[in-house]
Amino acid sequence: MSEHDSSTNLWHQLLESRISRRSALKGSVAAAGASLLPLSLETASAAPTDAPSAQARGNAANTRPPFSPIRPSTADDLVLPRGYRYDVVRIYGDEIAAGQPFGYNADFTAYLPIDWLEGGQSSTDGLLWVNHEYPNPLLQHGNLAGPKTPEQIAIERTSVGGSVFRVQRQRNGRWAFVGDSHNRRVTGFTTCRLTGPVAGAAGVRGAVEVSGSVGNCSGGITPWGTILSCEENVDDYGAPLVQGGFGYGWDQSYVKEHQGWVTEVDIYNPSSTPLKRTAMGRFRHENVAIRLSANNRVVAYMGDDRNDSCVYKFVSDGSYDPKNREANMKLLETGKLYAADFQNGTWLLLDYASQNALKNAKAANGTPLFRDQSDVLLNASGAASVLRATPVDRPEDLEVHPLTGHVYVALTNNSAHGNFHGQIVRMIEENNNPEATSFQWDFFATGGPQSGFSSPDNLIFDPYGNLWMVTDISSSRTGRGIYAFQGNNAMFFFATEGANAGKAVQFASGPNQCELTGPSWTPDGRTMFLSVQHPGEESSGMDKLTSHWPNLGGDPMPRPGVVAISGFPGWRRR
Repeated sequence: MSEHDSSTNLWHQLLESRISRRSALKGSVAAAGASLLPLSLETASAAPTDAPSAQARGNAANTRPPFSPIRPSTADDLVLPRGYRYDVVRIYGDEIAAGQPFGYNADFTAYLPIDWLEGGQSSTDGLLWVNHEYPNPLLQHGNLAGPKTPEQIAIERTSVGGSVFRVQRQRNGRWAFVGDSHNRRVTGFTTCRLTGPVAGAAGVRGAVEVSGSVGNCSGGITPWGTILSCEENVDDYGAPLVQGGFGYGWDQSYVKEHQGWVTEVDIYNPSSTPLKRTAMGRFRHENVAIRLSANNRVVAYMGDDRNDSCVYKFVSDGSYDPKNREANMKLLETGKLYAADFQNGTWLLLDYASQNALKNAKAANGTPLFRDQSDVLLNASGAASVLRATPVDRPEDLEVHPLTGHVYVALTNNSAHGNFHGQIVRMIEENNNPEATSFQWDFFATGGPQSGFSSPDNLIFDPYGNLWMVTDISSSRTGRGIYAFQGNNAMFFFATEGANAGKAVQFASGPNQCELTGPSWTPDGRTMFLSVQHPGEESSGMDKLTSHWPNLGGDPMPRPGVVAISGFPGWRRR
């Protein structure tokens, strides 16, 4: 995947300009008691209003957090407010189905009611999807330096991908795993199918069927009840094993171009083949946030999770039909892919046929960068760079506000440019139309000691428009130096309207050296599923473990897993 030219540092020029203008405008309206400026005030008349909808106004009391805030913690446990508890549902190595263990480094989760296909909304019985992002050779088989045996590679390759399994809330209120015919694993060995313009193309060596899904970070849920699992850091698996590096040293049959896609999985059909949606582009996918347009086209917002990379949008050619799930399953096969230009507030179409700049782009040796649309999609980040899309600071999660339609973007950090704590920005499409080709943007929250949080990552909204966010401080830096103020990685609550909009309130703190990832709700809002990823990641040996979470049954080994958090009041006025 191509790297962006970040030498001009355009994004930080835009940030400085926006901060200066925002500060001046805040000063001019301070007497009016404004708590949150509207986006791009100089053109606000053309933008949708920031005023809450009737539904939001009716739920104004629900912009207050439903918990008493906790303080930052360095405890080796998942710390929650009084009145909340967690159940460990699955951890690495637990059986999902016969001979299929729960994978490593749990990430994105998605709960779908067991009766969803029949129109049900069960909040006590459902299917839970969990991504598995990457392995940990030391903690899985002990061989950190290599070379690895075929058996060790198989352990790692089986531990990535995703898990789907049935969960139920028991009479005592506890959540438990349930053996079921829906339960299965998707791994680095699972046969997947490429769909769309890149299927069978030269850039994927003519392949249509490919082996495995890896680097599964965050994801999304479609309106027709399938899971979108995002393949992020996929270049490492076939790379040579280097001490202190990121290569995993898998066999050379690994083809990196077969990875790096958004993979759609029908969790209600255990015999279905995972589908890699190449029309949505290949880059380091973090997640997918879906919104339907007025024409029922599927609009997907995505981020390329690395320093100096871009924000993308996919718009399907076809329209969603709530009565035709089979037809909906083809909607992500064709469409238009855009990259965001934050300087001009425009979406740039990554289309070989209509963009002469892509046709004329040359590599350093003079050969064409792109020969057709399949090349553009294979190297979406390179195409975005040619069209001068704006590289930003590690765009991780994007989510759509359920009441306003605004898109919130977590920019984790970029220490290369002095952005150590990140920020959350929000985008407003022209006329609030997700198919629009222009937008406005502004800050929502900025990380740092003054804000109480650092390095925003996964986001999730509740129905009242409150934002819940987890952080991604590197394991080697949590609780240290400039990150000491936050302690371990954590979860925060933000109101998005009212006097406290944009102010972080801490809900949870994770075990040592973990990330809390992939929060998801049950339909009634009484349970949140959450992954605890890579606890004890900085362990240097089996006799030097830095975490023992979840510390079940006397097992000292740190094991990533997924938990169910109870204690929420649910979706009612508080």
